[in-house]
Amino acid sequence: MIARLRSTVLGLMIIHVAINSCGYLFVKVGLAEFTPFAFAFWRFSFGIVGLVLIFLLRRAWIHVENRDWPRFLLLGALAVPANQLLYLNGMRLTVPSHASLLYGATAAAALGLSAVLGYEKLRLFKVLAIVVSLCGLVLVVSESPTPIIGTENFAGDILIAISVVVWASYTVLAKPVVDKYGPVRATLVCLILGSAMALPFLVAPALAQDYAVVTWRGWIGTLYTGFMITAVSYTIWFALLRRVDPSQVAILTTPQPVVTTALSVLILKEAIGASLILGGLLVIGGVILMQAPTLFRRKQRVETSRT
Repeated sequence: MIARLRSTVLGLMIIHVAINSCGYLFVKVGLAEFTPFAFAFWRFSFGIVGLVLIFLLRRAWIHVENRDWPRFLLLGALAVPANQLLYLNGMRLTVPSHASLLYGATAAAALGLSAVLGYEKLRLFKVLAIVVSLCGLVLVVSESPTPIIGTENFAGDILIAISVVVWASYTVLAKPVVDKYGPVRATLVCLILGSAMALPFLVAPALAQDYAVVTWRGWIGTLYTGFMITAVSYTIWFALLRRVDPSQVAILTTPQPVVTTALSVLILKEAIGASLILGGLLVIGGVILMQAPTLFRRKQRVETSRT
């Protein structure tokens, strides 16, 4: 039974890391042909179709109490229009390795915000973990990325960093509704609301897009990020959370920046330097350090129960 659970978790995690690692590359290739706002229109359109299908198949729609609608609307705005438009505009300017490593520090950003809002107490090891991750991010952002598609510069990293803060804010502020309605239903409601909010403002950029320059590569980018990232990846993520604790999932996702960087080097011919490697190790190390005491206590409990 335990062996089967471990193999299932490992299989799901491999698929999740693969889907999300490739996502950065598909976005980068798609943005070489689409404007960020036109790309967002098609991504959100395909994404909302995928999410609605999940709702129908799982019958996951919920009755939301009136007092919770303002929070759901705020969360939807943070998760989709704010986060994704910052992310897509940032991806147009920076490289996949930088974006994946910056997003790797989401846990540290969420922890800091939770402490500010009083949701969680900051312990010494967690402060150290945040400092280590921030040092890694400084090294990542300080490296000049290799031009691979379009013009890459410091502004792209800044936009990605802001989108990480927005996503961390969504993660923290979503806790009350996730506890109340469950992670799957609450998140699906937020994403559908957010996509519906963003789409009307993206119609004009989508109509203004020069589709003569868009090849099958650009359309594959929108389809992949819409269906595979928004719908499939989130479904796998929730399947993992049902089987293991969030702290374990955080550890299991640490290979994602490494896989993204390797794919970017092999496919997009991105060149990496020492500061990116060292910064990436610090970001990943900070995430592991943040979760290490929890995992250590769990291991002690398992050993105690065996004896």
